[in-house]
Amino acid sequence: MKRINVLTVAVILFSVALIAGCGLKKMVKKYETVRYEATPNPLETHGGKIRVSITGTIPEKYFHKKAKVEFTPVLRYAGGEVRLKTITLKGEKAEGDGIVISKKTRSTFTYEDIIDYNPLMNTSELFVTATAILKDKRAVLGEVKVADGVIYTSERVGRGENIILAQHPYEEEILVTRKASIYFEQNLHALNMNLPYNKRPESIAALNELKEFTKNGWVIKDVQIKAWASPEGEETYNRDLSDNRSKTAQKYMNDHFAAVRTAWTRARKEYQANIPINVTAMGEDWEGFKAAVASSTIADRNAILNVVNAHTDVARREQEIRNMAVIYREIEVGILPALRRAEIVVTSYEPRKTKEQIAMLSTTQPDSLKFDEIMYAATLTEDLNTKLTVYKNATLVFPQEWKAYNNAGYIALKLNKLDEAATYLEKANSLSPNNGTVLNNLGVLAAWNKDYARAESLYNQAQANGTNVTYNFAPINIKKGLYSAALGNMSGKTCDYNLGLAQLLNGDKNAALATLECAPRNAQTYYLLAVVGARMNNSTVLYDNLRKAVQEDSSLKSVAKGDREFIRFTTNTEFENIVR
Repeated sequence: MKRINVLTVAVILFSVALIAGCGLKKMVKKYETVRYEATPNPLETHGGKIRVSITGTIPEKYFHKKAKVEFTPVLRYAGGEVRLKTITLKGEKAEGDGIVISKKTRSTFTYEDIIDYNPLMNTSELFVTATAILKDKRAVLGEVKVADGVIYTSERVGRGENIILAQHPYEEEILVTRKASIYFEQNLHALNMNLPYNKRPESIAALNELKEFTKNGWVIKDVQIKAWASPEGEETYNRDLSDNRSKTAQKYMNDHFAAVRTAWTRARKEYQANIPINVTAMGEDWEGFKAAVASSTIADRNAILNVVNAHTDVARREQEIRNMAVIYREIEVGILPALRRAEIVVTSYEPRKTKEQIAMLSTTQPDSLKFDEIMYAATLTEDLNTKLTVYKNATLVFPQEWKAYNNAGYIALKLNKLDEAATYLEKANSLSPNNGTVLNNLGVLAAWNKDYARAESLYNQAQANGTNVTYNFAPINIKKGLYSAALGNMSGKTCDYNLGLAQLLNGDKNAALATLECAPRNAQTYYLLAVVGARMNNSTVLYDNLRKAVQEDSSLKSVAKGDREFIRFTTNTEFENIVR
């Protein structure tokens, strides 16, 4: 075997190392000719993620055929950094895996990675670090800045969710009625209270209750009197008979009201002077007869109805009823007498407290109000703190009413008292499980606490229980980066902050501008309009709205200084003056 000279081996190794060292030095020296471009720049966050895309361009005759390069982007910010995944670039003769880079021609490569967004990244810088490796030698090629900061406009979701207030059951006008009937002998209209039907306990009780009802001093809206005749008589006669019976009932009530007025006068009280009494002659009660027969215990009731219904001639039909009355005693004794009547209905207004009384008592003596009254009281003021006090009082006086707790939670949300809102809404949920209104409001609470997964779950439950929560899914979809879906959730909406935000994030700057210009004006809206102006390179829209935003909320000055939406304008004198 031929022996290798030790000196020869040493020379060979030295030569290889020298060649490797020279190759790396050349790559380090010419590294400035390598170009990187990040898209977008600045970076942007969507759906809580930052997608990093970098295109590298390597000139010809740069990359050593046997070299490798470890390529690692790093996002640095105050207090920390995030190292993205590392990829390997390699020369045409280098061993192992990696993206092959040609030495003879210019080469490009694309790098992509996704990282979680952190608000600390808003003011940050993205660098590319690269280390070349040839044989066992390593050399840091350098560090290149490729992007400046993170645009986080997608995080500017507004609190526009629909919170649902349970409607109060209060009615400003409540009508109360009492009803009774007076019965008559066959073919007669004279009053006879000794008739069997008039002497029935239920007839006496109803008439007495009606008369006592008229003595309570409530304002009587009207008295309606309708009178009928049984349908076995002649039609014209029955029409006149029912008319006379209605007049008999009218006289009965007029006499009663006269007696009441006399009694009130003796007691030195004034009774209602004019009481409208409306009388209607209904003629013969054919429908009543059919209903009575159908609900009777007569074995042949269906046959009776078929026979009677078969005759369209009124006279023939009346004769058939008379014939049936002879055959079936129940018709003569139990059905026809009940149809010979005058029905009296008295309708009165239930006395109500004045709005002023209800409003005062709701905060001073809430236990003196009914549930409908105290819930109504909260609608009599525009002051949210007073509303919350009223609803709190409602929960104390009526602790089993879910509406009181739901509405207290609603107002607490409006006042940004999230912990207090949680207490009331959870109680409402325990009192009324699977209530779409309460579930919706709990969803809004979760969203405002940035627990979007829970919010979405609660909205789904509310929707399953019949509540329309379509709009409330929009902020969640914006947070997810699903802008088209969010726009679908807001279909039909106009002049809405979140609608304008979704339009902007979906790439429609003109639509966003139109929407936000008619949206409710506040610091949040003005600021987003300034962002729209920056993206449109419209300095007038930018500066006019940014100025209004910081006037409404001075803390936005420091926000705007670091917001990479305005990176192209930060050295402008007008921008500097606004955020100073």
